[in-house]
Amino acid sequence: MALLIAIKLAVVIIYVLKLNASHSFQEYAPPIAMMAALPLFIVAALWLAGIKLSGSD
Repeated sequence: MALLIAIKLAVVIIYVLKLNASHSFQEYAPPIAMMAALPLFIVAALWLAGIKLSGSD
């Protein structure tokens, strides 16, 4: 899971650098920030679900 997040972050960083070179970064900052934050929210949700499932056993 950590490897998947690292790969996604690397892709986002490369995408940001390409956009920054060709377009105004301010137009694309919010969607890029959401793309970068989405895996963190998914991992947090899975972690919380795991705690609740293991706590009820």
